[in-house]
Amino acid sequence: MHIKWTLEAKKDLKKIYKFYTKHFSVTLAQKIKGEVLNKVKTLEHGTELGQEEELLKELNQGYRYLISNHNKIIYKVENKTAYITHVFDTRQDPEKLGSKT
Repeated sequence: MHIKWTLEAKKDLKKIYKFYTKHFSVTLAQKIKGEVLNKVKTLEHGTELGQEEELLKELNQGYRYLISNHNKIIYKVENKTAYITHVFDTRQDPEKLGSKT
């Protein structure tokens, strides 16, 4: 299984990294980022690992998610490729997720 990150997902992860760097430490930011990347890597072993994303179900695109700490990693699968579309801090208002797609 191939994994590709969308530009939006890359921006999301960068924002999370900057937030932790600014409010906590570079060390914690690197740890959080590494955990997200490791969780995404598990998709190489099968894309059915994540649950369906209820907030995006109406789009009929098969969005699923994985959780890493407080981060929800949204992805969809097309032609043997898992596309990471968003990385969303679950402590935010979930309605923001629906407005991003």
